[in-house]
Amino acid sequence: MREYGFSELINARRVLSKPLIELPLRNEQRLFYDLSGRLRRFAGHTALAYNIIPDVERGKFRREECSARAANLRDYIEHKGNRNVSITGVSGQGKSYLTMHLLRRFEDRQRIIFSFKPDDHEVHLGIPVIDAKECLPNSFRDINAFSEAYMTAFFGEKVSSGIQLQQTPAFLQEIASQSSDWKGFMKTIGEKRKSASKNQIETLNAIEQNVKSLIVEDMGNVELANGSTVFDFSTLPTKQAQNFYAELMLRQIYREMEDRKRMDVLICVDEAHRLTKSYHTILDVMSREIRDKGMLWIITQNLIDILPEMRANFGTKFSFRLGDADLQMLSYNQLVRYSVSVLQPRQFADIEFPESQAFNPVMTYIPDGSEYRESPRILATVKEARMEEGVGGRGKDINFKEEVLRILEERMSYATEMGKEISAKYGIEKDQAKLRIKSVLEDMKNNNEIGRVKYLRDGKPIVMYYSRSPNLSNLHTGMQSQAVDILTEVGTSINRISTTGERGAFDIETDFFMVEIETGLKHSIDDLKERLAGTNLRVMIIVPNKELIDKYQGIGNRVLVMTMDSLREMLTEQERKASYK
Repeated sequence: MREYGFSELINARRVLSKPLIELPLRNEQRLFYDLSGRLRRFAGHTALAYNIIPDVERGKFRREECSARAANLRDYIEHKGNRNVSITGVSGQGKSYLTMHLLRRFEDRQRIIFSFKPDDHEVHLGIPVIDAKECLPNSFRDINAFSEAYMTAFFGEKVSSGIQLQQTPAFLQEIASQSSDWKGFMKTIGEKRKSASKNQIETLNAIEQNVKSLIVEDMGNVELANGSTVFDFSTLPTKQAQNFYAELMLRQIYREMEDRKRMDVLICVDEAHRLTKSYHTILDVMSREIRDKGMLWIITQNLIDILPEMRANFGTKFSFRLGDADLQMLSYNQLVRYSVSVLQPRQFADIEFPESQAFNPVMTYIPDGSEYRESPRILATVKEARMEEGVGGRGKDINFKEEVLRILEERMSYATEMGKEISAKYGIEKDQAKLRIKSVLEDMKNNNEIGRVKYLRDGKPIVMYYSRSPNLSNLHTGMQSQAVDILTEVGTSINRISTTGERGAFDIETDFFMVEIETGLKHSIDDLKERLAGTNLRVMIIVPNKELIDKYQGIGNRVLVMTMDSLREMLTEQERKASYK
């Protein structure tokens, strides 16, 4: 199903608005409110439902029906200069479904998700879930972070004042600098109290009482992995503890992003109002500075729960139906305000839509029943796996780098596939193997030992790795092998398959068309142009992902550029039509 991206959506009135079948007035009225029949075919997709446009005759706004289309929200988000996203709306309108849909669209990115409610929807994404209690960061490693996290947890309102507030940060930093653990922190408070004034004693007593809710026995305090992870904070005993440690963990992760230890990370915070009401949260800094390092997504019910300075730094604001206080905030654009006020359940609009002065498209996500997946609960440790005697490793450490090189010398592959193979060989957990492999792959990529490319596989983008020796051949050979399999499946007769490095020949030749595999990694395409000039047949150029299609567009009138998935779809459709004749 073709999905319309950024350029089509911002021109939605011109591109998508086509006359609907003329119906009697009463049926048009029914159709106005009931979209389910029209949109049923978009199950598992986001669809453009209708547009809101100015009503010139009445001086207000009205709904404009249009020919529904599937919308590619990933393309829409990424083509904005700012990829930060907020999702807001009152309870029960569909925020969870949209969030899960969007997170799945970015499966090729490292996604770090903060979840606070027991058994919330994020823990069913299929992403490994870690009990946050097992990996709480060291509270005393960064004194400033400790102070700011405390203020976020206990002074979360937008406006707080008083002597206690003024004294608290200084006391926190002074006491924490003299402490290495919670026991020492509490002891230092007692010593400070002996020489403190009455007001200072009240502040110290408040800190002592609050800190009691932060102390967690048997804290894991381990290094965080580099794979996609859902941190489940729901098992921590109090809301303040959940907020305090979430803030500390956000600061630790963002520090690693600034140090380039984590690249292009998607951080998603559900129930974000827990943090966004405070001027002390790191989310404010992240919203302003994260753009060259990754993206920040927040989900909360109310726009008003996000500080104005922070709110301005989200390039996409998907909004479901809002309450009166939030609608009042949208008075600067009456068309957008009207759009949001008439939304039905599961319908949403972007209140930062680029053409919102002229029209605003209303979209809806149609679930297909497969939104919830089984997510493995994993231990929050990242260590070399050691085998017990008699198990696959025979008592030896696994050399993950050696195993990865062995696989990639045979074929191109991706982390999940390699994790399954290694876990089966050595008898360890798949998620444990995958987490370790991802760390090894990142190091090998940085050392230029292997390469990686975005790859579209079964409609989902993944990161495919390949050996750089010899001459990128296993990436090319792997794609060529997949294309041969597809042609064989649909009954296409293959006349010739070229060998790697063979110049002047197409990679696959049939009676009616040629197939050329292009990895997109070559700087010059002159040799490809020479081959095209030597045939009168149609040529299909297969590339790893949609982003590379533009590189080869316009290279010839008889040339079609597509991904492997598109090749399969096109040939399957041709075979189906032929069978009807």
